[in-house]
Amino acid sequence: IRTLFQLEQEHRGATAEEQEVLSQYVGWGGLPDAFDPDKSNWSKEYTELKGLLSEDEYAAARSSVLNAHYTSPTVIRSIYDAVERMGFQSGNILEPSMLPTSMADSRLYGVELDSITGRIAQKLYPQADITVAGFETTDRRDFYDLAVGNVPFGQYKVNDKAYNKLGFSIHNYFFAKAIDQVR
Repeated sequence: IRTLFQLEQEHRGATAEEQEVLSQYVGWGGLPDAFDPDKSNWSKEYTELKGLLSEDEYAAARSSVLNAHYTSPTVIRSIYDAVERMGFQSGNILEPSMLPTSMADSRLYGVELDSITGRIAQKLYPQADITVAGFETTDRRDFYDLAVGNVPFGQYKVNDKAYNKLGFSIHNYFFAKAIDQVR
Protein backbone atom coordinates (compact mmCIF):
# COMPACT_ATOMS: atom_id res chain seq x y z
CA ILE A 1 0.00 0.00 0.00
CA ARG A 2 2.87 2.35 0.75
CA THR A 3 4.38 1.55 -2.66
CA LEU A 4 1.02 2.32 -4.31
CA PHE A 5 0.76 5.64 -2.50
CA GLN A 6 4.32 6.58 -3.50
CA LEU A 7 3.62 5.79 -7.17
CA GLU A 8 0.42 7.84 -7.07
CA GLN A 9 2.15 10.75 -5.36
CA GLU A 10 4.91 10.69 -7.98
CA HIS A 11 2.38 10.20 -10.85
CA ARG A 12 4.28 7.33 -12.41
CA GLY A 13 4.07 3.66 -13.25
CA ALA A 14 5.73 0.93 -11.24
CA THR A 15 9.23 -0.34 -11.93
CA ALA A 16 9.72 -4.12 -12.17
CA GLU A 17 10.87 -4.16 -8.52
CA GLU A 18 7.83 -2.14 -7.42
CA GLN A 19 5.53 -4.44 -9.40
CA GLU A 20 7.07 -7.34 -7.48
CA VAL A 21 6.17 -5.60 -4.20
CA LEU A 22 2.65 -4.79 -5.42
CA SER A 23 2.09 -8.38 -6.57
CA GLN A 24 2.47 -9.54 -2.95
CA TYR A 25 -0.77 -7.75 -2.01
CA VAL A 26 -3.44 -10.40 -1.37
CA GLY A 27 -6.51 -8.32 -0.45
CA TRP A 28 -8.46 -8.21 2.78
CA GLY A 29 -10.36 -11.49 2.60
CA GLY A 30 -10.13 -13.43 5.82
CA LEU A 31 -8.48 -10.59 7.77
CA PRO A 32 -11.35 -9.18 9.87
CA ASP A 33 -9.15 -9.11 12.99
CA ALA A 34 -6.96 -6.40 11.42
CA PHE A 35 -10.02 -4.12 11.53
CA ASP A 36 -11.08 -4.96 15.09
CA PRO A 37 -9.82 -2.48 17.71
CA ASP A 38 -10.53 -5.04 20.45
CA LYS A 39 -8.17 -7.71 19.10
CA SER A 40 -4.99 -7.06 21.07
CA ASN A 41 -2.87 -9.44 18.99
CA TRP A 42 -3.80 -7.36 15.89
CA SER A 43 -3.45 -3.92 17.47
CA LYS A 44 -0.30 -3.06 15.49
CA GLU A 45 -2.00 -3.86 12.16
CA TYR A 46 -5.20 -2.09 13.21
CA THR A 47 -3.31 1.08 14.15
CA GLU A 48 -1.21 0.95 10.98
CA LEU A 49 -4.27 0.57 8.72
CA LYS A 50 -6.17 3.36 10.48
CA GLY A 51 -3.19 5.68 9.99
CA LEU A 52 -2.42 4.62 6.44
CA LEU A 53 -5.84 4.54 4.78
CA SER A 54 -8.34 7.34 4.29
CA GLU A 55 -11.75 6.90 5.91
CA ASP A 56 -13.27 5.74 2.61
CA GLU A 57 -10.38 3.38 1.84
CA TYR A 58 -10.57 1.94 5.35
CA ALA A 59 -14.34 1.42 5.14
CA ALA A 60 -14.04 -0.26 1.73
CA ALA A 61 -11.22 -2.51 2.94
CA ARG A 62 -13.12 -3.47 6.11
CA SER A 63 -16.29 -4.23 4.15
CA SER A 64 -14.43 -6.62 1.83
CA VAL A 65 -13.08 -9.02 4.48
CA LEU A 66 -15.84 -11.56 3.83
CA ASN A 67 -15.34 -11.98 0.11
CA ALA A 68 -12.05 -10.51 -1.12
CA HIS A 69 -9.98 -13.67 -1.34
CA TYR A 70 -6.73 -14.13 -3.20
CA THR A 71 -6.49 -16.62 -6.04
CA SER A 72 -3.13 -18.37 -6.14
CA PRO A 73 -0.98 -18.04 -9.28
CA THR A 74 -1.09 -21.85 -9.62
CA VAL A 75 -4.88 -21.80 -10.00
CA ILE A 76 -4.78 -18.85 -12.41
CA ARG A 77 -2.09 -20.49 -14.57
CA SER A 78 -4.13 -23.71 -14.67
CA ILE A 79 -7.24 -21.82 -15.80
CA TYR A 80 -5.38 -20.06 -18.60
CA ASP A 81 -3.67 -23.32 -19.61
CA ALA A 82 -7.12 -24.94 -19.95
CA VAL A 83 -8.49 -21.95 -21.89
CA GLU A 84 -5.50 -22.12 -24.25
CA ARG A 85 -6.00 -25.86 -24.79
CA MET A 86 -9.63 -25.04 -25.75
CA GLY A 87 -8.24 -22.83 -28.51
CA PHE A 88 -8.49 -19.31 -27.09
CA GLN A 89 -5.59 -17.17 -28.28
CA SER A 90 -6.60 -13.53 -27.97
CA GLY A 91 -9.55 -11.21 -27.51
CA ASN A 92 -11.22 -9.04 -24.90
CA ILE A 93 -10.79 -10.60 -21.47
CA LEU A 94 -12.83 -9.62 -18.43
CA GLU A 95 -10.95 -9.49 -15.10
CA PRO A 96 -7.25 -9.89 -15.73
CA SER A 97 -5.32 -12.22 -13.51
CA MET A 98 -1.92 -13.45 -14.63
CA LEU A 99 -2.20 -13.36 -18.40
CA PRO A 100 0.19 -15.74 -20.14
CA THR A 101 2.50 -14.24 -22.73
CA SER A 102 0.88 -16.44 -25.39
CA MET A 103 -2.26 -14.27 -25.00
CA ALA A 104 -0.38 -10.97 -24.97
CA ASP A 105 -2.41 -9.68 -27.94
CA SER A 106 -5.55 -9.65 -25.78
CA ARG A 107 -7.12 -6.53 -24.30
CA LEU A 108 -7.60 -6.86 -20.55
CA TYR A 109 -10.53 -5.42 -18.58
CA GLY A 110 -11.00 -5.66 -14.84
CA VAL A 111 -13.60 -4.55 -12.34
CA GLU A 112 -12.68 -4.14 -8.68
CA LEU A 113 -14.86 -2.70 -5.93
CA ASP A 114 -12.12 -2.05 -3.36
CA SER A 115 -10.17 1.12 -4.18
CA ILE A 116 -6.78 -0.09 -2.89
CA THR A 117 -7.05 -3.41 -4.72
CA GLY A 118 -8.20 -1.75 -7.94
CA ARG A 119 -5.45 0.87 -7.86
CA ILE A 120 -2.81 -1.80 -7.24
CA ALA A 121 -4.22 -3.75 -10.22
CA GLN A 122 -3.89 -0.59 -12.33
CA LYS A 123 -0.19 -0.39 -11.43
CA LEU A 124 0.38 -4.12 -11.99
CA TYR A 125 -1.47 -4.14 -15.32
CA PRO A 126 -0.90 -0.66 -16.79
CA GLN A 127 -2.02 -1.84 -20.23
CA ALA A 128 -5.37 -3.04 -18.82
CA ASP A 129 -8.61 -1.11 -18.42
CA ILE A 130 -9.33 -1.50 -14.70
CA THR A 131 -12.60 -0.02 -13.44
CA VAL A 132 -12.61 0.72 -9.71
CA ALA A 133 -16.31 0.38 -8.97
CA GLY A 134 -18.94 -2.26 -8.31
CA PHE A 135 -19.60 -4.79 -11.09
CA GLU A 136 -23.21 -3.58 -11.06
CA THR A 137 -22.08 -0.19 -12.45
CA THR A 138 -20.64 -1.77 -15.60
CA ASP A 139 -22.44 -3.00 -18.70
CA ARG A 140 -20.64 -4.34 -21.75
CA ARG A 141 -23.03 -6.93 -23.10
CA ASP A 142 -21.63 -9.20 -25.81
CA PHE A 143 -18.26 -7.44 -25.59
CA TYR A 144 -15.88 -9.98 -24.04
CA ASP A 145 -14.44 -13.10 -25.59
CA LEU A 146 -13.47 -14.62 -22.26
CA ALA A 147 -14.32 -14.05 -18.59
CA VAL A 148 -12.02 -15.34 -15.86
CA GLY A 149 -12.33 -14.50 -12.21
CA ASN A 150 -12.73 -15.34 -8.58
CA VAL A 151 -16.21 -14.03 -7.80
CA PRO A 152 -17.38 -13.11 -4.30
CA PHE A 153 -19.55 -15.73 -2.62
CA GLY A 154 -22.33 -15.06 -0.12
CA GLN A 155 -26.03 -15.24 0.54
CA TYR A 156 -26.70 -11.58 -0.13
CA LYS A 157 -27.78 -9.70 -3.22
CA VAL A 158 -26.32 -6.96 -5.42
CA ASN A 159 -28.56 -4.05 -6.43
CA ASP A 160 -28.50 -4.09 -10.24
CA LYS A 161 -31.79 -3.12 -11.90
CA ALA A 162 -31.23 -5.49 -14.80
CA TYR A 163 -30.87 -8.49 -12.46
CA ASN A 164 -32.86 -7.62 -9.30
CA LYS A 165 -35.97 -9.47 -10.48
CA LEU A 166 -33.96 -12.71 -10.67
CA GLY A 167 -33.16 -12.70 -6.94
CA PHE A 168 -29.62 -13.97 -7.40
CA SER A 169 -27.17 -14.31 -4.52
CA ILE A 170 -23.97 -12.32 -5.13
CA HIS A 171 -22.06 -15.22 -6.68
CA ASN A 172 -24.91 -16.23 -9.00
CA TYR A 173 -25.29 -12.57 -9.99
CA PHE A 174 -21.58 -12.39 -10.93
CA PHE A 175 -21.84 -15.60 -12.98
CA ALA A 176 -25.00 -14.45 -14.81
CA LYS A 177 -23.74 -10.95 -15.55
CA ALA A 178 -20.35 -12.21 -16.74
CA ILE A 179 -22.05 -14.73 -19.03
CA ASP A 180 -24.28 -11.97 -20.44
CA GLN A 181 -21.18 -9.92 -21.25
CA VAL A 182 -19.32 -12.69 -23.08
CA ARG A 183 -20.01 -12.97 -26.82
